[in-house]
Amino acid sequence: MFCSQSKHAIFAIISLTLLAACGSRDQPPPPVQPAVPGQPVVPGQPVVPGQPMQPTPTGVQIVPGQPTAGADFITTNMTTRQTQFAPGMVAATPLFRGTLMTNGTQDFQAILQPGKCFKIIGIGGPTVTDLDLYLFDPNGAQVQQDVATDNYPVLGMQNPICPTIAGSYRVQVKMYSGQGEFGVQVFQTP
Repeated sequence: MFCSQSKHAIFAIISLTLLAACGSRDQPPPPVQPAVPGQPVVPGQPVVPGQPMQPTPTGVQIVPGQPTAGADFITTNMTTRQTQFAPGMVAATPLFRGTLMTNGTQDFQAILQPGKCFKIIGIGGPTVTDLDLYLFDPNGAQVQQDVATDNYPVLGMQNPICPTIAGSYRVQVKMYSGQGEFGVQVFQTP
C-alpha cells in the first residue's frame, strides 16, 4: 500500500512540474510587448523588452507605410522588376504599400546616405494602368521622375541616385490612371 501511494504522489508531483514548465493549452499565449518608440519592428518577430532588435537597413529609411509579407501580385511583380531593373542590388527597405484613387498621391521620406547608389521601384496592382514616381531632393527640387505610361515606374535608371551627402529625399507616388493598390521599395548597391 505504501509503494502504491508513493507512486501516485510521485506521479502527481511530476505532472504538476510538467504543467508548470510547459504551460497549459488552455492558457492564452503571453502578450506581445508593444514596440519601443524609435526602434524598428521586424515583421514576424516579437518585440521583447531588454532584447536588442534587428537594426534597420543602412543607408535608407522610408516613412510611412506598412511592410508586406507573403506572395501576392505586388510582391511577385516587385521581385520580377527588381531582377529586371536592379540586378545585383539588394533591398534597402521592406516593400511598402498604399492604395490610391485616380490622380491621388502619397509621399514617402527616404533618408539616403552617401557611399551607396539607389533605385526606387514602384509596382501598381492589376487595376492600375499608369503609376508615376517623382524624387525630390532635401531642398524640395525635383531631381527625377518616371512618368512613362506603365504601372512599374523606376527611379535611378537614366541617372543613378548616388547622394554625396546624407539627406531626406521625398518620393512621391502618383496614380495617374486607374486605381488600387501599389507598392514601393528602395534597392541599393551592396
